[in-house]
Amino acid sequence: MVVLVASLGAVAQEVEQVADPMCVPSEEEILQRTIDSTSPYYLPRLLGLYLSGERPLTLEEYHYLYYGYAYTDDYKPLEPIEAETEVLVAMEKVMAEASGENIDQLIGAALRVMESDPFSPKNLNFLVYAYGLLGDKENEQLCYDRLDKVLRTIERSGSGTKESEPKHVLRFSHAADMLYARGVEIKRREVVSRTAEFIFLTQKDSFGQQGYYFDFSRVYWNKPEGEPKPQKRGWTLNNVPLK
Repeated sequence: MVVLVASLGAVAQEVEQVADPMCVPSEEEILQRTIDSTSPYYLPRLLGLYLSGERPLTLEEYHYLYYGYAYTDDYKPLEPIEAETEVLVAMEKVMAEASGENIDQLIGAALRVMESDPFSPKNLNFLVYAYGLLGDKENEQLCYDRLDKVLRTIERSGSGTKESEPKHVLRFSHAADMLYARGVEIKRREVVSRTAEFIFLTQKDSFGQQGYYFDFSRVYWNKPEGEPKPQKRGWTLNNVPLK
């Protein structure tokens, strides 16, 4: 899978698909392997390697890192991330003047976002873009590798073509970012169950799909009272069902 980072830096705009083998997350297995200090997938070790950039992680390691992160105390997907606003403000400055100072502000804000959401594809894309402007090839490639493998981890977590085979995400934004990385536009999102939503595309993609199912259940693990109610399927006008 090759991610072509947008020069204007919102999210990756196109993804050249390579069929990675499906790897649906098994919660019991992920928990057991990520809390076992003797396991090669011990989460503190994987997260340390990911954040330090000591070495690129394998796609298999990303599977346990991404979904294992849902079991950590730092996983708080319902809390707002103030630094995301700082990133957007800094990005506007960079677009107006790509000075070293403005680029450094963008990188600093994006790194603060990573403290709350280490795997945000959109934020990783900002970092790829910023390091590219600086000519910092090492960090540009590091963030590119992170972005590519996060997207591939989500992609191979399920086909997304059936409610019973959704793609799994840690945050609602990750689902949108994955689709934008494919170069498609989102029409609307519809909650279809206590654990899944369907994201409609403005038009069928290259696979002939009008949309995809995503499992968002992890978002509400620690706050079940906040679970959204499934929306009735069908056409509506001003939120009034048309019969």
